[in-house]
Amino acid sequence: MARAKRARRKSTKRKSTRRKSTRRTTTRKPKRTTRRKRSKGLTRKSQKQILTVAAIVVGILILLALLQQGRHFVQVTWYGGEVGRNAVYGKVTSAAIGAAGRGTIHVQSFNTGKVYTFYTGVRTDYNIRGRYPVAGDSAKVYYVNDRGYLKATYIRIR
Repeated sequence: MARAKRARRKSTKRKSTRRKSTRRTTTRKPKRTTRRKRSKGLTRKSQKQILTVAAIVVGILILLALLQQGRHFVQVTWYGGEVGRNAVYGKVTSAAIGAAGRGTIHVQSFNTGKVYTFYTGVRTDYNIRGRYPVAGDSAKVYYVNDRGYLKATYIRIR
């Protein structure tokens, strides 16, 4: 005897209170289980950027300081360390000038410390007419080198 298959009866009991038409479909995106938390401090990337910029700024400041240092401590010597070409500024150590204006003046340079001997004559001009320099005066002497003799052309007494 063949048994007749019984069709399973579906339950008339509803599984959910919502109707099928109002239920959402299953094609929606799944919810994120863990949300990304925003850190309270700086991120690693921004910290690296800030450190890089700070290192560049510090490097530029050090470079500028080194360049400025050379300017203050290195003395550039022109004209053998004197005031100008054919000019010496210093202290008159001795002066032997006759009535006609001929004679010699010894000047110790303030810059180099060397003692120069200048020969004076009729063509020597002074900033104060009629007053010759004496020992102890500060004077700036302009001169011409004539065959090894330093002939004073203008003496400015200060």
